[in-house]
Amino acid sequence: MESTTTFGVCPHDCYDTCGLRVTVDDGRVTRIAGDPSHPITQGFLCFKVNHYLDRLYHPERLLYPLRRVGPKGAGQFVRSSWDEALADIGPRLQAIRTRFGGEAILPYSFAGNMGLLASDSLDRRFFAALGASRLDRTICTASAGATARWMFGQSLGPDPETLPDVRLILLWGANPAATSVHAIPLLDEARRRGAWIVTVDPLATATARRFDQHVAPAPNSDVALALGLGHQLIQTGRLDNAFIAERTEGFAAYRQAALEWPLARTAAATGLAPETIAALADRLASTRPLLIRAGYGVQRQARSAEATWAIAALAVITGALADVGGGFLHGNGDAFPLAPLAVRGTASPPPRSINMIQLGDALTTLTDPPVAALIVYNSNPAATAPDQAAVLRGLQREDLFTVVHEQMPTDTTRYADWVLPAAMSLEVLDLHTSYWHRYIQLNRPAVPPPGEAVSNPELFRRLARATGLSDPALFASDEALLDELLANSADHPWLQGITRSRLMESPAQKIRLPQASRPFIDTPVRTPSGRIRLNPPPLADPPASDPDAERPFHLLTPSRRETIKSSFGNVARVRPHEPPTLLMAAVDMRSLGVQGGDSVRVHNAQGATVLTVRESAAVPAGTVVSYAVRWLDEAGGSNINQLTSQRLSDYGGGATFYTTRVSITSLG
Repeated sequence: MESTTTFGVCPHDCYDTCGLRVTVDDGRVTRIAGDPSHPITQGFLCFKVNHYLDRLYHPERLLYPLRRVGPKGAGQFVRSSWDEALADIGPRLQAIRTRFGGEAILPYSFAGNMGLLASDSLDRRFFAALGASRLDRTICTASAGATARWMFGQSLGPDPETLPDVRLILLWGANPAATSVHAIPLLDEARRRGAWIVTVDPLATATARRFDQHVAPAPNSDVALALGLGHQLIQTGRLDNAFIAERTEGFAAYRQAALEWPLARTAAATGLAPETIAALADRLASTRPLLIRAGYGVQRQARSAEATWAIAALAVITGALADVGGGFLHGNGDAFPLAPLAVRGTASPPPRSINMIQLGDALTTLTDPPVAALIVYNSNPAATAPDQAAVLRGLQREDLFTVVHEQMPTDTTRYADWVLPAAMSLEVLDLHTSYWHRYIQLNRPAVPPPGEAVSNPELFRRLARATGLSDPALFASDEALLDELLANSADHPWLQGITRSRLMESPAQKIRLPQASRPFIDTPVRTPSGRIRLNPPPLADPPASDPDAERPFHLLTPSRRETIKSSFGNVARVRPHEPPTLLMAAVDMRSLGVQGGDSVRVHNAQGATVLTVRESAAVPAGTVVSYAVRWLDEAGGSNINQLTSQRLSDYGGGATFYTTRVSITSLG
């Protein structure tokens, strides 16, 4: 038996971006393990990827093109060929472009595969050549990213490998025990060396239970708590005034905002005891190095940008950025200064932009031109997009030509006119960066794609031919794309010497930014003035009214260890075996007269779904939790996104999943 081992990279939307050791015996992958030599992965994988073989060789894996033969939504298809598919798709797109213009074609994708070739290469060139509508990919961290760029000029934080040297760590809206398991050994080591770790989260998560202190503010009260802590620091005179004077601008505006949050008002807004707030402010002022890590729990709320600004400002006014390992960490995406692949033939003026959060409106209300063709890849919007009822109405339009490139039959493929089989990451060449650690990694194919499945770049090469496009840039090979991507940034000091040949020899390369480098102290502040901006970003006014504001329960829909949104939704050993569940505090269950196992209708102005109640001590009174996100076929035809809205955040156009209020009715 011939056995080989190949280095791969986990492609999923996760902080850890793990390095993999992939064992192949006689042409079949037989083992997927964490690379023991990888400083972050350290030889172990998360619960999900430990079962990745089940996904790779799933019996429902799509292997051939499928053509719809039944009504949209019924999931009725017949096997076809690539020639037949392209002979239909190409002329249909050409006809739509001729009749309505390129903007009538909408791509829809996100982070189902985080490889740079899979997510940001020939797809962008193809849609630019068509003059298609641009998709604003904002559903995850748009507000925090925009705020980081406002304050610092880029999204950059300390190297996670410095965590063991930090002495006070605030995990604000972060639950790494479920969503970033490779942070846990670093946090445990920090604690062994004397660190105090505080989890700021409305829920008593596994992370909150593991570490030293759990501070549980009311949902969406992050702005109040952060500014209230700032008020305490100002009033007690415990600021780093020299740092503020030397390196920032806009402190007067920050000071004015913070002084509006005295202790009593902060306690009332957050539900925290005044002494808890005062004691936390004292720790912030007295312990160094201090790191505030803001997770995605801070995101996806109506005031997410304001919250990110107020939290990050605490690291600035205390001077925490001056210490190795200290400061503020939301993301490290800009640690990889890779210039994007050149896109040619873009329309002038640029085509319209459509925010992916507002897909429901785009499919049901746009008329000038309408969205006449939808091409979906790296995403499952029927399950994951907000205002699900509007999205499904749009997907059911008979005049909407929908093409979905997928690995499995998903909720979205049920509405497709054509389903095209997609390769998985272990079957393709790609390059991966991380939004947490500082390793750039080459994913090498371990086995070829099965059946007639193709990679994302190959899909768009075929679509370009089918639509009669001829620019050679649309047909570049994967190897040429990698070389161009790396060559575009080869002169940047952080990427010196990181070439395809070097990555072939050693596929995980740490960027050339010293581990002890202090962001915005040893690296530039890329704001117009070169100073950190403490004045808030230009926040949008709140909407005049919220039809759900008076509903009794605040709904949170966080991630859990078993899934990454919908990506593992049909893997039996990974997906939860309980029905779609609503976690509630015992006091709320009593007030509604429901017991564990009862069915309830959860509803608001957006829609309704049916869930099974389960008591949870992790959930405070007045808050309910349903983990995101179940496939519709196991949730009675709807999931929790029936209740989330298309409303955008206060800055950056981000999602507001966590600003959702609901009513609950017992079904007996």
